[in-house]
Amino acid sequence: MKTIITLGVGFWLGRQLYINYDKQQALKKEEIIKKRLTSFLEENNFSKAELKKYATKIIG
Repeated sequence: MKTIITLGVGFWLGRQLYINYDKQQALKKEEIIKKRLTSFLEENNFSKAELKKYATKIIG
């Protein structure tokens, strides 16, 4: 019985660590994409207001 509980706790901890790692990776990717989008919009002469509007509209 102890083995099953230990395996369950180990699985749960591993899952929580993976979920947190996955969230961090997703946030980093979103940050990179947002920087690329804003630089693209700046190159195409969008105003600051339009830049924020479109960046939030596209990315969320």
